[in-house]
Amino acid sequence: MNKVDIERQKEIQQAEELLFAGPQALGFAKGLFQGHFVADWVMPYPRIPAAQQTELDKTLAELREFLDDKLDPVAIDRQAEIPREVIDGLGRVGVLGMTAPVEYGGRGFTQMANCKVLEEIGSRCASTSVFVNAHHSIGIRALLLFGTQDEKQKWLPKLMTGEHLGAFALTEPEAGSDAANVQMQARPSEDGSHFILNGEKRYITNAAIAHVLTVMARTPVPGSSKTAITAFLVTPDMPGFTMLEARMPKMGIRGTATGRFALRDVKVPKENILGPMGKGLKVALTVLDFGRTTFGACCTGAAKTCLRLAIEHAKTRKQFNKTLGEFHLVKKKIARVAADAYAMEAMTTITASLIDRGLEDYMVETAMLKVFTTERLWEA
Repeated sequence: MNKVDIERQKEIQQAEELLFAGPQALGFAKGLFQGHFVADWVMPYPRIPAAQQTELDKTLAELREFLDDKLDPVAIDRQAEIPREVIDGLGRVGVLGMTAPVEYGGRGFTQMANCKVLEEIGSRCASTSVFVNAHHSIGIRALLLFGTQDEKQKWLPKLMTGEHLGAFALTEPEAGSDAANVQMQARPSEDGSHFILNGEKRYITNAAIAHVLTVMARTPVPGSSKTAITAFLVTPDMPGFTMLEARMPKMGIRGTATGRFALRDVKVPKENILGPMGKGLKVALTVLDFGRTTFGACCTGAAKTCLRLAIEHAKTRKQFNKTLGEFHLVKKKIARVAADAYAMEAMTTITASLIDRGLEDYMVETAMLKVFTTERLWEA
């Protein structure tokens, strides 16, 4: 193992220690891998509290009415853009701040309730569901968890309504979910009032439309030649922020503004640091795990739509004097999609409930969820 690999392993270990400080209850998925079934985490099957279920039902009814009237997924895909009126409408319904505290303009919903909302949007338009997920589940999540009161008061109210939008900027040419490999540099100014950021980020959802971005960069470790990752709040109006590619071409989810940008001697005030200095890996991993859960909900909604459309077609399309639904292979295919959608919903619900119940270690669950739901949706 070379020096670089050793340093990365130490950073990963440090992040795990930060994320799971103190005594930990054995997580459900890790327990399974160790031969333990921790029933208390999943039994009885989780349900949204009755009071919030009533509020959620009202929100879903309002959301469906809005989506029926304003959302045109075909046009979004064709034009490769989500209309501003759709974003504003989602803000009015409260979708852009579902789990944020009410004091900042959010809805204060649980992650389980949030997943139901993302499932509904995902059943209609993949681009719009990914946009919402990028804004709420990862774009503003770091600010919610690690921001100071001043930072929250400054940014969250407008982020809740959609007047401002958020993005999470981790991915680089050599770093993605491998968060420990971030190369963007942040060096302190001589007077210590700000940091100067240099580097490139790519495949950043909402990059071209975001008003504030959570950016991961490497900062010097005091008294050492080493560096550590730190999270910063960066705004696109800062001098040196250069959008290299506002909308990278994609084969799917074409409506999302997936961009590539560079920071060239961008001066970021030290007050814009999110979380402790050098602990950005904690920020990144925590945010990614939360976002994977709601991404599973997006995929679940899309899979249910695939199932509905397949059944409708199988019942109405005729070949050889039979409906397609009378052919064994078609029945088998539809049954498989139905089973997958059932499992996707169950996995999403269980994982979201673990977050709501305060389980700190849900890394394995969210990783399993993202892999399973994306692969099963592809097969649907």
